[in-house]
Amino acid sequence: MTSLKESSMDQHSFTIMQCWAPRLRRAIFKTHSQTRQLFAIVIPFVISVSALAQEQNWIVPQETNVDASFRGLAVVDQDEAWVSGSKGVVIRTVDRGATWSRIRIPKTDELDFRDVALPEKNIVLLMSAGAGDKSQVFRSIDSGKSWTNVLINQDDDGFFNAFTFFDSQNGILIGDPINGRLDVYRTSDGGTTWMREQGPAFQDGEYGFAASGTNVTTVAPNHVWIASGGSIARVFRLSDSQKTWMSSETPMAQGNDSSGIFSVAFRDPFHGVIVGGDYKNPESDNGNIAHTADGGKTWTLANPKGKVSHKACVRHIGEKRWISVGRTGVAISDDDGATWKQVSDQGYFTFDVNGETFTGWMAGSDGRVARFTWPQAPMSHRSKQ
Repeated sequence: MTSLKESSMDQHSFTIMQCWAPRLRRAIFKTHSQTRQLFAIVIPFVISVSALAQEQNWIVPQETNVDASFRGLAVVDQDEAWVSGSKGVVIRTVDRGATWSRIRIPKTDELDFRDVALPEKNIVLLMSAGAGDKSQVFRSIDSGKSWTNVLINQDDDGFFNAFTFFDSQNGILIGDPINGRLDVYRTSDGGTTWMREQGPAFQDGEYGFAASGTNVTTVAPNHVWIASGGSIARVFRLSDSQKTWMSSETPMAQGNDSSGIFSVAFRDPFHGVIVGGDYKNPESDNGNIAHTADGGKTWTLANPKGKVSHKACVRHIGEKRWISVGRTGVAISDDDGATWKQVSDQGYFTFDVNGETFTGWMAGSDGRVARFTWPQAPMSHRSKQ
């Protein structure tokens, strides 16, 4: 069925052509040069209208019937996704978002689940963020029917930020610095147990943002990057070949307690993107997106000069394509983060995508969830959605 947006846009394109038709006929009697100039004006405009219609329709809001601020999201495939957030709210769909089921974890109504991971079939891990023992990790081996509390932060200064997995067994969790060093935990058994290890040294006023569960990222088998903010915005990197943490300064917004890098993602050991800004001044477009092609040793602001408003989450979609979301809307890049185009002003805090089908979900405040299919996905995939 053709949507209202599609119908109105098609009518608009038809009206434009009607208006220009008499001029085109008159142009036949003019010089060839004048005719070419006229087509140069009309055709790109009509094409841009059609492209805009496509962009507006590839993100489709869904009803969740819950009141929560969502920060965690993990996609299994084009049918199943998990979303987590404030007030202990966790929801799951297995029918592409047609319905969402509330997942109950006992005695967690006061927790803020800011990250969720699905390392293998039926295994679900939830991470809550908060001061002291408000930072916890829960694990389910039966797709959320029962839960085990596998980690509780015991340090008053601790505050979990995010976790991620290299594979089905090996994962890493990070939290705000304690005694001048980033709080780091590792698991090698699929999240059943977590062991603390020494993290890199942080400067005064430097910490992480638990904004979308994505200020740490990995590339198998052993590459990991961590993003910071506050007094300074840096990217830390580690691999088995390095043995020790290395850090790189970035040109991102920084210097106060509300600015820095909120999300980091890599598509391979070399090419990555960071996004962020100042969440207290989200409309500022100064230094919010940067990219690297050398594994994070150096970072370059997106052109022109990173002028995209504040973003909280970035992920690689395929080839050189990326999506970034934040309270200021959705932006896309098809050149490895060098340039960006804002395609929606609807705010979202986090998202995830299935790399095979180019299908995913976005989530934000007030229980907001939307399903999307990347508009440039191969037709063989798009026809299945």
